[in-house]
Amino acid sequence: MINTKNRHDKRRKAIAAAVLFIFFALFIRLVSIQIFKSSEINYTVEKMVRRETLEAPRRGDILDARGRTLATSVKKYTLFIDPQSAKDYPEIKKVLLNYGIKIKQRAIEEFGDTAYFPVAFNIDDETMRKIRNEKLTGIGFNWKYVRQYPENRLLAHILGVTDSDGIGLEGIEKVCEGYLSGDKVITRQYRDGKGRIINDKIVDKEKIQGLDVTLTIDKNVQFIAEQELRKAFGGFKALKAACIVQNPKTGEILAMVSFPDFDISGKIKNVGELRNAAISDGFEPGSTFKIVAIAAALEESKITLAENFYLENGKYKIYKHTINDDHKLPGSATAVKIMEQSSNIGLVKIAQKLGTPLFYEYIRKFGFNSLSGIDLPGEARGLLSDKEKWDGLSLPSISFGQSLNVTALQLVNSYSVIANGGVLMKPILIKNIDKIDVKQDFEFAPKEVRRVISEETAANLRKILKSVVDNGTGKAAKAGGYTTAGKTGTAQKYDPSIKRYSSKNYIASFCGFVPAENPQITVLVVIDSPKGSDYYAASVAAPVFAKIAQRTAEYLNIPKDDLSVKNNDKRAK
Repeated sequence: MINTKNRHDKRRKAIAAAVLFIFFALFIRLVSIQIFKSSEINYTVEKMVRRETLEAPRRGDILDARGRTLATSVKKYTLFIDPQSAKDYPEIKKVLLNYGIKIKQRAIEEFGDTAYFPVAFNIDDETMRKIRNEKLTGIGFNWKYVRQYPENRLLAHILGVTDSDGIGLEGIEKVCEGYLSGDKVITRQYRDGKGRIINDKIVDKEKIQGLDVTLTIDKNVQFIAEQELRKAFGGFKALKAACIVQNPKTGEILAMVSFPDFDISGKIKNVGELRNAAISDGFEPGSTFKIVAIAAALEESKITLAENFYLENGKYKIYKHTINDDHKLPGSATAVKIMEQSSNIGLVKIAQKLGTPLFYEYIRKFGFNSLSGIDLPGEARGLLSDKEKWDGLSLPSISFGQSLNVTALQLVNSYSVIANGGVLMKPILIKNIDKIDVKQDFEFAPKEVRRVISEETAANLRKILKSVVDNGTGKAAKAGGYTTAGKTGTAQKYDPSIKRYSSKNYIASFCGFVPAENPQITVLVVIDSPKGSDYYAASVAAPVFAKIAQRTAEYLNIPKDDLSVKNNDKRAK
């Protein structure tokens, strides 16, 4: 009996000791967890029940000068299947087929162990709601904002494009990326005990968005310019074409067109399509450049409007090189007549009176061989040799628009100098960015770069350019109902393969403004390599200018001139 009792006591003590040991071990473990691993456990639990997401806000809109939408972002949905929940694939397949969505069960099954298999993208809100009402088990939706351009091709080179993540790559989309995209916001999601998501209501990602950008572009003016230029571009089977419509008093760009263009909403097939010819491509301007030598000579009192220049019977030899006139004028002619008939020889003689230093100075003062600072990427400076490198033929050839390169933007800016009374204005494309003062990045107000010529000289140039349209090579540029001023330019293209100017390829251009005496719009039309026997600007570019200028002036409600009174006054004089 004694031995049995002792054995039981020993057993009870052993069990008690084991229990105490286990309790002590658990106590030590609990203390260790609570004190030393509490932060790690809290982090793990937090990670299980809370998710933080960096949300990109809705991208701001791009608007025209009258508040009409040019680019916007809309919500698009992605339909996905959760293979772990979806059981009735035949029913899902049948229902989705009614909405034009095809799924392959085998592809889903082969995708692996996943709860997310996307089957359709860019679904609109209405279609999403209809599918959701079908109450199919195992399908769901998530969404993101997708960039859309209501006009497709209109303003393609100005607006630019974004990538698949909505980041601006070209045009205004790139220049204003930081403002359009807005600030990313962290949103939090919590899961309840059953794993259901509870949103943090402090931040509603559907209400956060970037800033709207308003342009100086008028959508209707842009439409007019694109429509008329597209007809000419296709009709003449041209290599390229460009048009700019500008307010000469403020520098605001009302329209800017470059061809070939592209569908912004479509797939870009060739990166070269993104090149904006109006600001990125240089060309020899030909006779449209003659305003510089005339303006400089008048401003510096090197010539007078009454002065006559001997035109060498249409052939003028300089340094073993012969300069020819297409429109031969007998004897002598004044600066007005020289411009009317676009005499190269006359311009050479005027430029010779200026001399190289002065002529070079005015070329730069008019803004050539300089960046204008327009709010677009890819602007070119053009090409102009330093005056120290000019040879005996440089001044003569540059005087009538050869041996230098300009951009369409530089050329239209130079004509606006004459139109506004002699001041070079900085071209403006961005009118406003909503809700923020961004003067450090953009200047919204008109800005004078410098005075180039006096008001008197500018007024004389306007009269000369009006006479070019009334009596000279620019007759086809007359905008119905408006007095018109401007200049034709037909420039031979330099062919590097033969190292001389081509006899087949030309650039036809016309630049001018209406009304002639109180200009409200400046318009430039450039058509590169028009096909056909008549490649002259008078036949190719001037008529396009006339249509764009007239339609734009009428749309902007610019008062028409009483041409009958002006013609009677002219005859009386």
